[in-house]
Amino acid sequence: MCANLCRQALLAGLSATALLSTPALAQQTSESGATHDDGGLETIVVVARKRQENVQSVPISITALTGAGLQERGIARVADLVGNVPNLTQDGGGAVLGAIGIRGIVSQTRNIGFDSGLGVYIDGVLTVRPNGFDQELPDIATLEVLRGPQGTLFGRNTTAGAINITTRKPDLDAFHAEGRAAIGNLGQREGSVLLTGPLIPGKVGIKLAGSIASRDGYILNVFNNQKLNNLNRKSLRGSLLWEASENVDVSLTGSWLKQADRLLLGQIASNTVGGLAGLPGFFADPYTVSQDAQNLQTREIWTTNLNVDWRMGDYTLTSITAYGDNQSQLIDDDDGRPLPLSASNFQDGARQFTQELRLASPTNGPADYLIGLYYLHQDADADRRTAVFGPPGPGAFLGAISSLSTLKTNAYAAFVSGNWRPAPGLTVSGGLRYNIETRRLDFRQTNTAFVPLPNLTALLERTDKDLSGNLSVTWQFTETARVYASAARGFKSGGFNPDIVGSTDISFGPENAWSYEAGLKADLLDRKLRVNAAAFYTDYRDLQVSALVGAAFQIRNAAAAKIQGFELEVTAKPISAIELNLGAGYTDATYDDFPGCAPATNCAGNRLPFVPKLSLNGGAQARVPVGNGELTLRGDLSWRSSIFYEAANVADGRLPGYMLVNGRVAYAFADDRITIAAFGRNLFDNRYRDFSFFLAPFNQRMVRWAPPRTYGLEISTRF
Repeated sequence: MCANLCRQALLAGLSATALLSTPALAQQTSESGATHDDGGLETIVVVARKRQENVQSVPISITALTGAGLQERGIARVADLVGNVPNLTQDGGGAVLGAIGIRGIVSQTRNIGFDSGLGVYIDGVLTVRPNGFDQELPDIATLEVLRGPQGTLFGRNTTAGAINITTRKPDLDAFHAEGRAAIGNLGQREGSVLLTGPLIPGKVGIKLAGSIASRDGYILNVFNNQKLNNLNRKSLRGSLLWEASENVDVSLTGSWLKQADRLLLGQIASNTVGGLAGLPGFFADPYTVSQDAQNLQTREIWTTNLNVDWRMGDYTLTSITAYGDNQSQLIDDDDGRPLPLSASNFQDGARQFTQELRLASPTNGPADYLIGLYYLHQDADADRRTAVFGPPGPGAFLGAISSLSTLKTNAYAAFVSGNWRPAPGLTVSGGLRYNIETRRLDFRQTNTAFVPLPNLTALLERTDKDLSGNLSVTWQFTETARVYASAARGFKSGGFNPDIVGSTDISFGPENAWSYEAGLKADLLDRKLRVNAAAFYTDYRDLQVSALVGAAFQIRNAAAAKIQGFELEVTAKPISAIELNLGAGYTDATYDDFPGCAPATNCAGNRLPFVPKLSLNGGAQARVPVGNGELTLRGDLSWRSSIFYEAANVADGRLPGYMLVNGRVAYAFADDRITIAAFGRNLFDNRYRDFSFFLAPFNQRMVRWAPPRTYGLEISTRF
């Protein structure tokens, strides 16, 4: 009785703090990418346009967070951003097959021939394949979510936007260390460490950062008594910084990430309908399944990059040379039952080399510019196998459908971007980027199963060329307030569909989007109130849409869409001890035309998949002196409206909206070297589904239930 009441009291206290708190978004050191004005909101410095700028001066809808802000929000990896950033969404398919999108553009990139419309960049380097997007974040200076097409400066495949991550640099002057450890229910164990200091004071510095995260699964597979949907990740990043001269900086960075989770991709939604209705494997309890085949997702990603900045007077020449290797695997019990009907094993690999050269002019005159060249080479391969037992009846036999693929991609680009200030307070900005991309696919499919799919061999090539650009006008009507209007064109190259397919017609063309945006960015009341708002309209053409058609996976250019909406972010600091924030995103994303989205169906007027119309987040943070230290109470609330998982917008493919509340209570001792905290996520234990798909071969709806309430204790230190 007492234990139950005590637990409820603790949860109520954490819930209360969740309604009273939001994170501080910046550290007070320059390393954090932010500076503080006394009593006011911090100024966050971003590199959204390849230069250091106050985020408030950039004519783009941006959510910018520093490393301190990420930690206080409990954001440990990129996927955690969803729920904290307006109009950022994901499909829930996991790290290997899952997709992240912005403003209604969410591309399910389930094979090596299909790219995302979102780019994730770390220290100026594009991550290797979309399944590398969900990065660990133990040593972040700033993280920027840029909404809308970013083709001019970020290049290929950024029709939705970009997530731009800048890591902390090695310290050239003094040694210091930071560490964090957490334990919680469901066997949660997490830790991170950062060590940095000079090897040659003032000349050469080193940084090592790593993280480890594990948690038991929360869904029981009674077939083998395993807990599914567990967490098992490790990451390491090391960096050397050499100030070769007064004008030359050289940085060498390497990173490694390894993940191996027992991911449950889907569980049976209903046992009363579908081709397997009535067979064993369905449970009314959302956290119980019975599946005979293995469920697993693994990733191992290595990267290295060499960044050189050479200041030639007022000009800066930048070179970024990078190489990465990404290996992933997904094993899934397709039928979701304790029956040997179908299981898949997908293994993908990619190796990527990129080189970027940029020249930036000085910014102290009426005009400035940035010009650059970019090259990407990627070798990718895939081995996909699906075992099938059937057909039903005494003549059933075990067969397999498999495909082997190799894909070589070469992409070249030249770009220019600039700003012109014709009058005080008025800035005209614009840029162009010319892209050439070639791809060559070698594809083979073999079928020994009863499923009616052909044996295929294909050797395909394609070349895409495109001119993308942007134009904006900004009027700064007070020292701390400005309005802007912009237009931008985004381009996503064509590709191939090396998957389990029904014909050799597996090539598809590029897609493009014109986006128009108007916004306001204002710091008011002596920088105690910040209001950022943007409204947008996107004309989306030749959408690359994917669907499971019978037993085959299909990608084609089949649709046009209109997307419109807004973002609003308000941050207030009425007194130095309290900070409040509110974020809202609205996206009305519908097809103009989509013939053949389902048999004899045109999905014109339907909503695009995975996109909530409305997303809200908010909270507050309070700091209270207690004894010789400081008590911090904070929390976050997020709400997302319903989404559809298929273009046909069928009723059983609609997932209801949900609300989540997180909370944190922390105490920092007097010297600020040690902080202890209690935290909780999903404090009201909301049971909701975070993934769904329709399995056409079995005429069966699959879903997955999200994690229940989690809570724990944390200790962090720095010296």
